[in-house]
Amino acid sequence: MLVKNIVPIHSPEFVGLSTLFHNLERPYRLGDILKFNRTYQPIYGLLGKEEKRRAEEFVDNLVAGVESRDLVSKIFGVV
Repeated sequence: MLVKNIVPIHSPEFVGLSTLFHNLERPYRLGDILKFNRTYQPIYGLLGKEEKRRAEEFVDNLVAGVESRDLVSKIFGVV
C-alpha cells in the first residue's frame, strides 16, 4: 500500500491567521490591515508551503477589498 505523507493545514499559527481574516469585514480599513499584519508577519516563516499559499490568498483578498487603494502598500507581503 502506498502511503502519502500529507501534512494537514492545522498549525495553530495558520488557524489563528485564518480566524482573524474571516472575522474581518469588507471594505478593509487601515485598522484591519494592521491587525492582519501583526498576526501574519511574525508567523510567516513558521507556515508550511500550503499554509503560505493560503495565507497569500488572504493577502490577495485584502488587496481586492481595501477601502482605499492607498492602503494596499501597507499590507505585509505586498511589494
